[in-house]
Amino acid sequence: MTTRAVSNPVGVILILGMTVLSVGALVAVGGAVIDDTRADAERSQMENSMSAFSSKASLVGLGESGHQRFSLGRVSQGRVDVREDAGNVRIWVDRSDDGSGDFDDCDDISDDSERTCIADATMGAVVYENDGREIAYQGGGVWARQDDFSRMLSPPEFHYRAETLTFPIINVTGSGAASGDVRGTVSSDEEARQLYPNNDLTNPLANGTVYVEIESEYCRGWQSFFERRSQGRVENKCGDDKTVIVDLSVPFILTGDDPVIAEEIIPSGNRTDIPESWREEGGAPPPDSEIDAKLEECTDGSCDSLPTSGDISHGKYVASADHTMDGVTFKTGSGDTTVVVDGDLTAKQVDVEGDGNVTLYVRGEFRLSGSGDINSGGDADQFITLVDSDGDVRFNGNSAYTGVIYAPKSTTSFNGNPAIDYKGVLVTYKFDLNGNLDKLDFQPAEELDDYRILGGERPLTYLHISENNVEIQIE
Repeated sequence: MTTRAVSNPVGVILILGMTVLSVGALVAVGGAVIDDTRADAERSQMENSMSAFSSKASLVGLGESGHQRFSLGRVSQGRVDVREDAGNVRIWVDRSDDGSGDFDDCDDISDDSERTCIADATMGAVVYENDGREIAYQGGGVWARQDDFSRMLSPPEFHYRAETLTFPIINVTGSGAASGDVRGTVSSDEEARQLYPNNDLTNPLANGTVYVEIESEYCRGWQSFFERRSQGRVENKCGDDKTVIVDLSVPFILTGDDPVIAEEIIPSGNRTDIPESWREEGGAPPPDSEIDAKLEECTDGSCDSLPTSGDISHGKYVASADHTMDGVTFKTGSGDTTVVVDGDLTAKQVDVEGDGNVTLYVRGEFRLSGSGDINSGGDADQFITLVDSDGDVRFNGNSAYTGVIYAPKSTTSFNGNPAIDYKGVLVTYKFDLNGNLDKLDFQPAEELDDYRILGGERPLTYLHISENNVEIQIE
């Protein structure tokens, strides 16, 4: 046999073998690509189907319909099931000094506690799962999750508009799991349970902080929603506990009749009596986050440098270190003025001319210098000083102040037994008289009646919370 006679059959065999291997590899890779494409198409279709389901479930949950049928379409790559224990929501009002705190349930809050429990309810979910990826309906919203990351596809039934929070907690119950042509019903045979307001809890809210805590597999999606749309501050970000807490500041409302509001008033010497118009009361929220926010606003150069004296027109001003104002006149005829001090502020001679308001945000200590005269003869609602929890308030020598000093976590003290002429409201944590009671003249200002402090740009005043159950039956 010659070499030439053998080469032709061998070549044919090699070509056929390579062809078979290539076709097999192509089929294997192509099959995987086709499966991935089908899975992606199914997830995309499920996002739309869940959004449509969300609308029907909300109709039932909010009492606009008692029964709705739904179809989630053809499911061949994954499956849909109902998970009654997919999450939990807790809501409470805190008027204590130690912050939000954690509690297991409403039974944790005693009758004499400075916390008021509003809601402690489960939030179930309808979940489509495919190869570790999920699309879920929970709390009126639709969420997507893969591993520890989740995002919002459509917003939940959590509405914060015009100082009013409306949050109907939609709790999903039911059973069943299915693939193929997934259909079912969503229904409710009971009325929503009104949690706030009710016979014991009323609007408008006054003082304190409202906390909303969500524990969920879709925690990061909820967190993103709170950060972008709730106007609240995220207190606890999602971690291993899959829990996010957002706080919503309630404005601190003044009556105008109480010139001194302090958590603790320390009497002077052997005297234990204090004026009847002075009030011992806590629960005023600290202004720290608002001061931080104002400082942040000035980092882009949008705030002018704060002068130490002379005329200051309306606008935004910042001092990046300890600062003194002596011989300053705020010209507010054309608008309000904001002053931010990243340090201690000493004020001696300050006047306000015009109808606009002046607000001081002080991260450090606020001192009224000896012979100081701050807005004397002006209106008390035109001049307000907010002091950070890390700073105190000190009256050094004889001085006069017309306006509001809001320092609810600070100590207010007096150096040198001064005579003080104060018209307005002072809110502080500890009011240390230190032998000065006879020389302290704190007078109310009627223009401060119903004056609201804090809450940022959108303080929370009205709250509407309900628990709404819906039952899902997958056929």
